[in-house]
Amino acid sequence: MSKVLDIPPQVLPMECIDENLYEKNNDAALLLKCFEVVKDVLDVIAEPEYSIEDGDDTHIDLYRAYYALKVLFRRRTGHDAAQVAKDHFEAMGRHLLAGEPRPENKIPVLVYPAECLPDEAFDGLTNQALACSAFNYSDRVRRLLNDHSPTGLSLDEARTFSIDSTTALRLLVLRLSGGSVEAMGSSLGRKAGETLQ
Repeated sequence: MSKVLDIPPQVLPMECIDENLYEKNNDAALLLKCFEVVKDVLDVIAEPEYSIEDGDDTHIDLYRAYYALKVLFRRRTGHDAAQVAKDHFEAMGRHLLAGEPRPENKIPVLVYPAECLPDEAFDGLTNQALACSAFNYSDRVRRLLNDHSPTGLSLDEARTFSIDSTTALRLLVLRLSGGSVEAMGSSLGRKAGETLQ
């Protein structure tokens, strides 16, 4: 027994639990993670022989859920959940201690700064320019929505460009069919004696 195998202990890589860890996950995965953590915590609370200790698996899972929720909140609102909660807490403290009016505690949401274009914005365009506008706006919407988890700001931008795309396309179709929905409908209807082939 003079030869003893000297196997070095395996060191597992450390996992840093923070927002960056969850950025790669889509919204559904983050929601599922939060659900699983809450379910596990409820199971631990329901069993009298178990408790949540500092640094145990359940405690670490609560941190995972915390950061997953922070990522979801920032994607949807563009703001840090901890800062918004702190601002709400301070506003409620000023209300209770200083007699200030009760705060509404609204959640700030970033919105796309541009408005949808009115019909008149497309009036001077040729038919080809209208078709190009409709295509370009819809292509931009497609690119915005192809992200695995588009942010709230991207979704609002996509909403704006989607409306602009349909406005340009509607104006083009109306222009090509006689200028009104009625004229378009009459040109689409079958003439007497015609059959569909």
